[in-house]
Formats: sequence, structure tokens, C-alpha cells
Amino acid sequence: MINSIVAIFAGLVLLSGSLRSIPAIGPSLEKFANWLSLFDVAIGVIAIIAGILELLSLEGILLILAGLVLAISALASIPSIGPSLAGLGRALSPFRLLIGAILLIVGVLDVLSALFGSLAHH
Repeated sequence: MINSIVAIFAGLVLLSGSLRSIPAIGPSLEKFANWLSLFDVAIGVIAIIAGILELLSLEGILLILAGLVLAISALASIPSIGPSLAGLGRALSPFRLLIGAILLIVGVLDVLSALFGSLAHH
């Protein structure tokens, strides 16, 4: 469930600037995403860690990709491999909207599945 929340937050941050066009809830989502953007590096680092822990899943791979994009500035300071990781994050930046949209959808579906799946078992 934590990975799903991280996926939703990372997806929202990656989509900030594009959410306003969603009917009815767009402006509110945009405002929340802009606030979350203040923590983009922290969310990115958490997304990378969560993604590594779930490496063999779609959500894990998407979390790693999102984390690389969001934590570029922190990654650059890692000795030895930092510049390569930051370069990979910069290479993925043009795909931030696509990664964000897929990650947001996967995160929301996981949360809904956890909520309603557990209700179905009772």
C-alpha cells in the first residue's frame, strides 16, 4: 500500500503543470501537485528505494524511472555513479508526463484494489 501512495505522489508531481485541464477536479489536483513538488527530491529518493524493493513488478520499474527524474539533483552528488544516474534522469525527463500518467493510474488502481479487494473478502 505504501508503494501505491508513493506512486500516486510521484505521478502527481511528474504531472504538475498538466492537471488543470481535468474537468471538475483539475484545479485542486494541480494545487496539491504543486505543493507536493516542493518535496520532489525526497519523493524521488523514496520512489527509487520503493522501486528497488519491488523491482520485478511494473510498479517497481515505474517508481525507479520516476525517482530518477525527480531526484536528479540528489543523484548527481553520489560519488562514482552519480553523474551517470543524473544523466539517465535527464534522458528520461522528456517522458515525465507519460511516466507520471502511467504511475498515477497504476497507483490509484492498486489503492482501489487494496480497498475493495479487502472488502470483498469479508
